[in-house]
Amino acid sequence: MKEQFIEEYQSFGATLRKNLVFGNADGFALKMDVIYCPEKKLDPAPVIVWIHGGAWSDHELDRNYRPETELLKLAHKGYFVACIDYRLSDEAPFPAQIQDCKCAIRFLRAHSGGWGLDPERIGVWGESAGGHLVNLLGSTEGREEFEGSGGWKDYPSHVNAVCTWYSPASMTHMAHEENSVAAALMGNPPKEELEKRLEWASPINYFHRDMPPFLIMHGDEDPLVPVEQSRMIYEKLNELENPAEFHLIHGQGHGFFQGEEPYRIVRDFFDKWLLVR
Repeated sequence: MKEQFIEEYQSFGATLRKNLVFGNADGFALKMDVIYCPEKKLDPAPVIVWIHGGAWSDHELDRNYRPETELLKLAHKGYFVACIDYRLSDEAPFPAQIQDCKCAIRFLRAHSGGWGLDPERIGVWGESAGGHLVNLLGSTEGREEFEGSGGWKDYPSHVNAVCTWYSPASMTHMAHEENSVAAALMGNPPKEELEKRLEWASPINYFHRDMPPFLIMHGDEDPLVPVEQSRMIYEKLNELENPAEFHLIHGQGHGFFQGEEPYRIVRDFFDKWLLVR
């Protein structure tokens, strides 16, 4: 853990277990860190999975880029928190990334009995590229091409609540960008194939009735992902009569939101849908 958080872990009475291997994908050992407070953890505990961003490509962010203090607050309320790796675009093209995320969900279900977890209260929280992946987790249950072969195939990969931050709903608007991170994600196919592949990777195309509840958040000064992408998610979920809330964060851009209020919204959302009443 980063040294500046050591005292915070101690003050919360939290345990951090690092580098737990949750799957093997074409020779890649997929790893997660887990955070929980032994004295506060509910039994069975609801689970929150944090999925990092970084344009599906940044090796500096794997399990190192996360709202550490906010995850500790959730652990202190009784949640079990998992922060996961996934293969990046220079390691494997899409759909490897969503396959790895689904493998992590299956792993947590497979170990729910031994770890005291509730397999039907799993929430996911992702930002930017990680938001794209949680959008897919919330919309593609049962789609075999996104399951992969990382392990734990006897367990389902659906999730029960989704918090998505400044994330793409449709990927096709990236098809004409030069040196696009989206093109790299798709394996840099010929231009005439790229848009079709980006359609395949677009979460909005898989939205349907009876999806889990969504919390959608976006800064109104985001220079990288247009706010319209989050509006698209919210409007489609409303059209399908799925539970959703949308919060536009005034004066903030692309990256972790500043201030307490955005994180209070996140905690309230997960408490509403995942904590036992």
